[in-house]
Amino acid sequence: MSYRTLIVLLVVVSIFVTACGTKVKETQNVSAPPTAAEVLKEDNNADLLMVHDTLYQTNIDWVNQLEVTKDKEIGKVESKYGSGQTFKNKMANNIPVGTKIYSTKERNDVLIVEINGIEKKYYALTEG
Repeated sequence: MSYRTLIVLLVVVSIFVTACGTKVKETQNVSAPPTAAEVLKEDNNADLLMVHDTLYQTNIDWVNQLEVTKDKEIGKVESKYGSGQTFKNKMANNIPVGTKIYSTKERNDVLIVEINGIEKKYYALTEG
């Protein structure tokens, strides 16, 4: 075996050994929906509603511009959020208890509530 062949063989073996010993670390980023506590920490005036384990927020400019119509009544606000509580279904922090909640014909991620004749559109917060 020539000197040159021996060097090439050693380089190939070195690469093989190094490649086999290297552990590849995979990371996977998962984006979870924000919690009410996270949203309220960022904006303590956020107007929130929870329906079907999904948190909704109103007063979002582009959502307010949407042309959507009320569809079916899906429930009523059953409880009001207070500091230190955990948000639960049919709970809101700025909507009176008893307020009707409607789905919309055009979008699955927007709900409508009507308070004193004024409609408010709530958008599902699906990513953090």
